[in-house]
Amino acid sequence: MSVVVDRSPVPSWLTERISNRHLVAIGIGWVTLFFVFPILFLVVESLNFGDGSLFQAYHRATGGVYVSAFVRSFIYGFVTTVLTLVFAYVLAYYLVFASKRVRLLLTLVVVPLWIAYIIRYFGLMLFFSPTGPLAQVTGLEIDLLFTSTAVVLGLTNAYLPFAVLPIYNSLNAIHHETINASRVLGAGQFRTIREVVLPLSMPGIVAAGVIVFILATGSFLGPAVLGGPNQSMIANEIARTFLEAYNIQLASALAVIYTVLLVAFIAAFNAVFNLQEALGNL
Repeated sequence: MSVVVDRSPVPSWLTERISNRHLVAIGIGWVTLFFVFPILFLVVESLNFGDGSLFQAYHRATGGVYVSAFVRSFIYGFVTTVLTLVFAYVLAYYLVFASKRVRLLLTLVVVPLWIAYIIRYFGLMLFFSPTGPLAQVTGLEIDLLFTSTAVVLGLTNAYLPFAVLPIYNSLNAIHHETINASRVLGAGQFRTIREVVLPLSMPGIVAAGVIVFILATGSFLGPAVLGGPNQSMIANEIARTFLEAYNIQLASALAVIYTVLLVAFIAAFNAVFNLQEALGNL
């Protein structure tokens, strides 16, 4: 006589009462409460219901320093994403195919996520300072702080773990027999990487790229700590408009425009790469 042991981590009484419809409803409710409603609130706050044009704040938000902040944010986000994907792919490839201490290295990748961003950015600021370790070791006066390069490097360092983990998961799912078959059929190492490993790991690359781009484009602390006035991004302008000028209407308009641009980017990206399929394969 055999005994069936239920090893499910979810109690049976809970699985009997909660169906897939309940889970979908919870997800939709969460998104509606913490994303849709706040965006609708911002739209209402951004409109001018008094004297003047209804879209007065939007006219101001689409000119001058704010356009530069939008452009700068997306450029920084794109460059950061490219650099992060390159570094993350090399590191993830080493973890999967070459390292004998995978757990230790993965722990080192995850540990920075336990440290507050402000501390990590200030650590980079001290590292890049004229009297910091980098200048002392090289003996050179490195004028890197408060530049675009410092901001991009800081963002790349901050969001690297978010790219390593999905790429590692995607690479780790590739069967070694597939790679061995490519080598047996005469393909060299670089051709195997280009024609076998890279296409099969594309879901992880796509997921990592989207995550890093969204986080980098909307960063506030990176340019605030490592950049100067000329490196201000849209998150800094929104905060400055609201906290210093206390112009809620203009700050709301900037937030709405940024959200629309970001959603449009994700939609265009989804049309090319099919995010649902890519994320579903992770």
